[in-house]
Amino acid sequence: MKSREIHKSYRNVTSLKKSVDRLLKDSSLAPAFKITLFQLAKDIESAHSFWGDLRKRNGKRKTAIHADKLQIGGGRHYLEGFVNLDFFPPADVIWDCRYGLPFRKESFKFVFSEHFFEHIDFPIAAKKVLREIYRVLEPGGSVLLGVPDGGKVVRAYYKKEKRFLDKLRDKCYSNRRPPVEIYGNLDLVNYLFRDQLDNPRYATHYWAYDEMSLGNLLKSIGFRKIKKTSFDKRYCNPKRKFYTLYMEAIK
Repeated sequence: MKSREIHKSYRNVTSLKKSVDRLLKDSSLAPAFKITLFQLAKDIESAHSFWGDLRKRNGKRKTAIHADKLQIGGGRHYLEGFVNLDFFPPADVIWDCRYGLPFRKESFKFVFSEHFFEHIDFPIAAKKVLREIYRVLEPGGSVLLGVPDGGKVVRAYYKKEKRFLDKLRDKCYSNRRPPVEIYGNLDLVNYLFRDQLDNPRYATHYWAYDEMSLGNLLKSIGFRKIKKTSFDKRYCNPKRKFYTLYMEAIK
């Protein structure tokens, strides 16, 4: 892409970002419109990061990264020895994988993604990303996915497992700003399935998975030897261990 086009796109996104930020400060906004703007602000923020990174590099690709492992959507959970891909720094590759993965076919032996898939829409984006993971994996390569365990949370709600639900509330939602509004345990279930829209700093949850739903989704893409697996301290975030479902599959 030409440098002029990159700079133009960055300016357009920056201008749009300023306009949305200005509108969000208007206290007279109708609630429904404000929610729409919050969602737009989230998407603009990722686009601003992408075009800003491309502008800084003047359209040139970074030096080739010699790694056969890929992490998608790790945020600040940077993994050494991996190609780390995300919307924002400190990722090695700033990219929106909903539009595909910028790698050649069969580039990696292992792909890892934790607490990312719940943030993309289902089924279109979810299936698109899984197909791309399948494409960039070598034959016999594996993928390890970690997502909030929707089945575990629903069971905890139904069985009134107070200790687990209190821990979920404390670890995941007690430090949110502005504070989340939880009036009962069903609100915890709703936050895990949907999360909130009232702060652009937090990415929305679009979908929740359990072992069967994620397993069958992986199977529909062509993965095999699909199984629920345990927490792996080499890759996974220990702070999320207690409520995360980990699924492994082979190409």
